[in-house]
Amino acid sequence: MSELYPFIAPDARAMVFVDGENLAVRYKHMRGTNVIAADSGIWHLENVAVWARELNPSALTHHTRVIRKYYYTSVQGDDKKLNDVTDWLKGIGFETPRVFKKDKERGSKRVDITLATDMLSHGLRGHYEIAVLVAGDDDYVPLVRAVKAEGARVHVWFVSEGMSPHLRREADYFKDIDGILRL
Repeated sequence: MSELYPFIAPDARAMVFVDGENLAVRYKHMRGTNVIAADSGIWHLENVAVWARELNPSALTHHTRVIRKYYYTSVQGDDKKLNDVTDWLKGIGFETPRVFKKDKERGSKRVDITLATDMLSHGLRGHYEIAVLVAGDDDYVPLVRAVKAEGARVHVWFVSEGMSPHLRREADYFKDIDGILRL
């Protein structure tokens, strides 16, 4: 687990921000037709969410604490479907899931905008020293720059397909999580 969180100062506070919608779509594309074993430690809702037990640390090295984990995604369906996905995400360890209704015409821009707003507002308030951003999109480069300008470190975890080289260069640390997701 320590290789996921290198360069962490003793007693640092961290927050995790996951662009889950994008992660799930990239995961599906990379996984292809391979079936996930029930006991693999991988949690997956097709086109909605994916996460691995190994990515859910209970305690980090050097007494670092994960203050909160956010997961952002969208689904098609009614309020019951949104509530079911929210409950499922809470069940796999996300205290703060943000699940939006997917609009067939506009898509789900609320995922990216809400993630950016939350990560930046917590950074401005000094709630964390380390932001772990699970994403790969070029769109997050300005967010990473803004958070770093506030003095926080930004670690980017990504699946190798679709990782922006610009985002990779802006991150203080980056980690390919393909092996953890067993791709």
